[in-house]
Amino acid sequence: MEKNEKRVRIGDNYEYSPDGTLYYIEGKEDKNGNTYTETTAIANHTPLLKEQRIIDNGIETTEELVFTALRDFRKGADTAISLKDVLSQTPNIKFGAACRIFLGRGAKSRYSEAMQIQCENAPLTMLYQHTGYTTIEGERVFLNGGHSVTKDGLTDKYNVMLSGQMENYVFTDKKDSERYKTLLSLLPSVAPTSLVYAGLGLSFLTPLNALLRDCGIEPCFILYFTGKTGARKTTMAKLFLNFFGAFNNGTAPTASFRDTTNAVEKKFALADSTLVLLDDRIPSTTPKIKAQMEAMEQAVARQIGDRSGRARMNADGTLKATYRPKCNLIITAEESFSNVGESAIARSISVELKPGDINLSALTKVQQNADHLNQCMSDYIQFVIRNWDSISEQAKPLFLEYRDKAQNGGHGRLAECVAHLQIGIYFMCEWLLAENTVDEAQAERLRTAAWKVFIELADKQNRRIVEEKPVKLFLDAVREMRDRGTIRIIDIDCTNDYNSSSVVGYRDKDFYYFYPDGVYTEVKKFYSAQDKNYPLGKAALFQQLAIDGLIETDKDQTTKAKRIKNGKRSRFLWLKAEALDEEKEDS
Repeated sequence: MEKNEKRVRIGDNYEYSPDGTLYYIEGKEDKNGNTYTETTAIANHTPLLKEQRIIDNGIETTEELVFTALRDFRKGADTAISLKDVLSQTPNIKFGAACRIFLGRGAKSRYSEAMQIQCENAPLTMLYQHTGYTTIEGERVFLNGGHSVTKDGLTDKYNVMLSGQMENYVFTDKKDSERYKTLLSLLPSVAPTSLVYAGLGLSFLTPLNALLRDCGIEPCFILYFTGKTGARKTTMAKLFLNFFGAFNNGTAPTASFRDTTNAVEKKFALADSTLVLLDDRIPSTTPKIKAQMEAMEQAVARQIGDRSGRARMNADGTLKATYRPKCNLIITAEESFSNVGESAIARSISVELKPGDINLSALTKVQQNADHLNQCMSDYIQFVIRNWDSISEQAKPLFLEYRDKAQNGGHGRLAECVAHLQIGIYFMCEWLLAENTVDEAQAERLRTAAWKVFIELADKQNRRIVEEKPVKLFLDAVREMRDRGTIRIIDIDCTNDYNSSSVVGYRDKDFYYFYPDGVYTEVKKFYSAQDKNYPLGKAALFQQLAIDGLIETDKDQTTKAKRIKNGKRSRFLWLKAEALDEEKEDS
């Protein structure tokens, strides 16, 4: 470098050269009292502040600094770091291995100071990393990618940055005159009425989540789309996600059962008042994957059903921010409720799709105009913001009215599911009336048809809870297979082949000793042959058997060890003989 190179100052004590070398300028005095400056190179690069921003993820706000490193006359990529990184022992670590701080006393602290000086007068920008409602300068805003919604319509003046699979949440600024036709005519022709109304009810309920939360009646249920492979469950779920974003067939769903529980929990919190798809819960014969899916489904059922997140602690003992789920959820699965208990089943509504149920021609037309659904939702949210106080006054009395009407001797949670879905349809109709898209008679027909569908779905679910309890189904299947001889249960005192692969268990006068995996697999096969899905996973079933007092347990385990004659000591499901040998169950 030339001696007279032009350097740029950073504050009073730092400067950098065009090649990026960072210098510390120190004032000194010689023996004669004369002052002079001494310049010392402290790094082979200079971190230059590009942006200082506040990150709001809807849970907490944090400060983020965006630097770029100038080295060898070139600037590197933008690098986001925190104040903690700046003050650490390695403040340069995120700029890459080639960016070095020179050895020397105080070099690292001076390097950090040069970074902080740049922040002193730098303007702050606000970056949102979540969807949903917030208040900015006294105005209610629904944040989303691309464009956000205010009472006056769409705006792009708010900086919303959604990452990963959430980046598909956007609102388009187009307004097509055919959007209402797509919503009211094309979409209903795609799939069975039960699926269409359930999807619409949940979609238009979702922007009311924050409002209903304030009223103390936040939705706490999951909508399942079930069916065999090829039934186009995921395709239909994505179609409804288009109300809030751009989800074509090639777009990854918001979340899947392959994600970690922590990742799913965070997505549920960031997608405030937005519809989320948890995709692809499939039966698995691999123990590890099966256990992961069971744990995921149980965690999700708790999160949405209780609207609670997991509390965690920092290293210093303080509590971390809790990611509380604020979205509404659709789950696609080949079979619903495989790993959850009766209470969680009653917090869900399930719609089954069969191959051939989807009108492919109509589906293609709606997919080609999926942005029409997106346009309708931004219009609807604008309507909600404009009428926030009025809707808040109506919501709770309306919910209580619908819940009481739906309460017909069934599970209380199901009545709440029906009430919430009907509220979604009710306010969808109110918006359509305000837009002069439908008249009062048409709106009433929509509400009446939706109510009939929701009651039928709830009745079906209630029958599943009351009449088809998993324990009863299990006992009925085992009893029938035993009586028909399609499973082998050996008397423990006989000299039969104890090691035969076809044996599912043994018995004496007090107990049946079943191989846990063997008997569960046979029960699944029994119902599969009838084109039915057994509703509980193995762990959940055994836990329910223990709760009902039908098995002998080993402390906190649902299986117990036993040595069968001439065999190894193994763990078995100890089912009480009276449970299978009774002709009828006690009421």
